[in-house]
Amino acid sequence: MKRAVAPSPGAGVARAMAMVAVIGVSVALLAPGGDTTVDAQDSTVTPAVVAAPRLELISQTFAVEPDGTISLRYRLTGVVDDALELTPRPAEPTPPVTVDTIPGDTIPGDTVPAPAPLPPPLQLTLDVTNYRPLTDSDGVADIVGSDVDPDAFDGAIDGVRITDLRDLVTVTDDGTVEFTLKIGTDVVDSVEQQLKFDRVGFFPLRVQLLVGDPRDDDVVATAGTIVQRVPAPADNSPPPIDLSVVTVTPSPPLDATAAETTAARRALMDAVDLAAALDAPVTLEVPPTLIAELASTPQGAEQLAQSLSGDELVALPIVPLDVSSAVAADRADTFTRLVNAGEELLTVAVPTTPSLRSVWMTTDELSAGGAQQLRDLGVRFVIMPAALYRSTVDTVLPETDLFVDAALPDGGTLPILVVDPRAGELTPTAAADILATSTPAEWSVQTAAEILIDRNRADIDDPGPAAHRSLVLTTPDLSTPDATLLGALEDLVATTPSLRFTAASSLIGGTDTQRASGEPVTVQLPDTAGPSLAGRVELIDRTALTMASAASMLPDDDPRPVTWTNTLDSLISTGYEDADVEATTTALTAEAEALKNAVHLPDPFTFTLAGRGGTIEIRVGNTSDEPLAVTVRLESSKIEFPEGDQQVTLRPNDETAVVVPVEARSNGTSAITLTVTTPAGETIAEPVTLTSRVTGFTGLGQLLTGGLILVLLTWWFSHWRAKRREEDIDEGQDRHPAGRKVGSDAL
Repeated sequence: MKRAVAPSPGAGVARAMAMVAVIGVSVALLAPGGDTTVDAQDSTVTPAVVAAPRLELISQTFAVEPDGTISLRYRLTGVVDDALELTPRPAEPTPPVTVDTIPGDTIPGDTVPAPAPLPPPLQLTLDVTNYRPLTDSDGVADIVGSDVDPDAFDGAIDGVRITDLRDLVTVTDDGTVEFTLKIGTDVVDSVEQQLKFDRVGFFPLRVQLLVGDPRDDDVVATAGTIVQRVPAPADNSPPPIDLSVVTVTPSPPLDATAAETTAARRALMDAVDLAAALDAPVTLEVPPTLIAELASTPQGAEQLAQSLSGDELVALPIVPLDVSSAVAADRADTFTRLVNAGEELLTVAVPTTPSLRSVWMTTDELSAGGAQQLRDLGVRFVIMPAALYRSTVDTVLPETDLFVDAALPDGGTLPILVVDPRAGELTPTAAADILATSTPAEWSVQTAAEILIDRNRADIDDPGPAAHRSLVLTTPDLSTPDATLLGALEDLVATTPSLRFTAASSLIGGTDTQRASGEPVTVQLPDTAGPSLAGRVELIDRTALTMASAASMLPDDDPRPVTWTNTLDSLISTGYEDADVEATTTALTAEAEALKNAVHLPDPFTFTLAGRGGTIEIRVGNTSDEPLAVTVRLESSKIEFPEGDQQVTLRPNDETAVVVPVEARSNGTSAITLTVTTPAGETIAEPVTLTSRVTGFTGLGQLLTGGLILVLLTWWFSHWRAKRREEDIDEGQDRHPAGRKVGSDAL
């Protein structure tokens, strides 16, 4: 924040110093070329380590109605050794006295003269002047502060003079000097001891401290501020600007070191402390696991309940997962499950603070598909840092107090609110620099004035109805903003109807969308964003099939399958490195293989069936300490298994006999394939080949075979007899006279 450099007091201070020397009072003032002290004994100027007087603003009334009263509270600093005689003076000297004995050269009975009367105290005068209203926010920084340039003000309207500052001063036990000015205002006529504010606007005020005769214009300190003259209650006023304080606490890496975990916890506490310091609602995006950890103790739970009272939490995945990456990898359902789990964890940890989905704050690139997924989950608008907007959406920033609409794949839109660039003032480093030269109240006056003057300028440029505007107060990366500056702004906002603090979740109902040529401004998000998860998803899917197969071997109430599913869901997290995912999936696969490897099939063997039907006893071993479910399957071209596959539970550390009914189709030797699988169908080990021998095959099959042969023989014999009969008939016809040929000569 720009601040004016204090000017040299020049001849005015020199005259004040000379006057003070004459009357015998030492005053420390800032003189050209360095600090000096005036010694009343020899009236010489000698170097000394002193500071210049400063009028530091502590608090003020920012907005005043017509004929209202302005309150300004200042602290006077930079005065050493009570140079301005602000502490009570000693009692007046006593009259002369006669003494009998006086040590030294005096003679008994002489009269000792009384000390000379003290000179009158320095006259301390305050001049307060108001100037014509500002129409541009660029000059605000030059006229607000404790040591502004007296010549930075232009267009004086009215002024009041307070002739004796001592009547207003309060000196505390620690030597702090404070005073409060109560100044009335008028609208039409300039009334003595009142300032004229004849129209609505933002009026600069200059406060100057003068030493000695005011006619000498010996100014030793100049301060500046701004007062807003608001419309009368009956007049139309533009809607107030909503201010929302938001903060994002990054999640620590899922394999965080001790130092990383400590830093994450400290960042969380910074956010919680900010919420506790402000009466205004704060919207916090914090890792659910860190909140749950803090709430796991009674003290932590009580701290969260008290600190976050009236605030709101943003629902997040229980582990970090970039929504754009999840959608690109076709894992939107996983993202939803993780958000549900994170929301539930937040609710359990801090039941008195709502966990909401209406707002989403992102410091990562957001794709159109990711925005679509957020809207489908109930998100109503997105808060985005200015730098991220420039790098992924458009190099030209929109108005940061209005929405722009992001186009979605389904034809809808999702509003975006971009963080204002003045967020850079709220980082810890920037705030420390500001507070080194300004008071929190001075910063809040400058900030409020700039926001409102910019709004007025925008409304003038757009003659339509005044827009409903909102601003997000945070840092450029959405980390925790400075509580001291925001606390002062909160106090100032309470004195003006033009600003109000609002929860971020409520901005969607009170913020307009920026328009161009009468149409809402619509922007395009990138098609893809975030790290690619394609290879990771393939690995997770393979592992999930393996774990599902192993889970089918366990009892229904075994907790491990749920744990495996949650672990696999978490592996999609963009908080994991690929190496971490590979290590975890390898460990899970080994756990599943251990279950399958505990199952042992019998060695190949031969069995005999002395008839058409019978049973086979198969002994399957289990070397683990827990029962395991398996499926036994037998297959053969000559043997049937009427009961099909059999699912059995193997006893731990034992062999389990599985009796399988069989039916033979014919006598002879045939192969049977024995396969043991998980109930989910995955083969546990290499199949085993069994050999069956069927002897003494009797019954319906043999009867049918004999009957078929008999039918065949009967058919053959009947066919032979019929053919033989035909041959005999033909031969008889040849021998009969009627069958012979008759020649013509025989007639």
